[in-house]
Amino acid sequence: MALTKDERRALEYARKGIKEQGREYICVLIEEACDRGICSEEESTRLRTHIAKLLYPKASLSGWHLFKNWNGRDRDQRRADRLAWIDWMLGKPLPGEAVKLEWREKSDECEEAEYCGRRFLLTWADWNSRYVVTEPDAAYHVIAELPMNRRDEVDAAIVAHVWPEA
Repeated sequence: MALTKDERRALEYARKGIKEQGREYICVLIEEACDRGICSEEESTRLRTHIAKLLYPKASLSGWHLFKNWNGRDRDQRRADRLAWIDWMLGKPLPGEAVKLEWREKSDECEEAEYCGRRFLLTWADWNSRYVVTEPDAAYHVIAELPMNRRDEVDAAIVAHVWPEA
């Protein structure tokens, strides 16, 4: 499911509540995010409906654990599962998973890609034979500068920027 920016913010809010406050339920935190104006009621409903479909026929991750015979998981393990699930919904790659971005040509010297709801530009300059990766919505912050012969490392540099702990 492609997420809107506000749906991403609601999931990030839920992640923070689970990680930092020991809260339990993703959907309750998404509703709370809606109440705080982080996302609209429509986005909250869409996100919670998507989660419910993924958990079906159970109503919570704890119930899904029991359904899948994962009933030996303690509270810390279930919390880690919730955080990993939110990361997965946000687009965080699994350990060792390679991410391949789709680049669209914007001009003769620039390409654009989107990853995890953020835009990135790849420009190349003949004057220094380097690729420069920037994030235009973050004041064109330079993510990476790579020699022309290392084009295959551009996607990994963006993933490392978006998910520094990955």
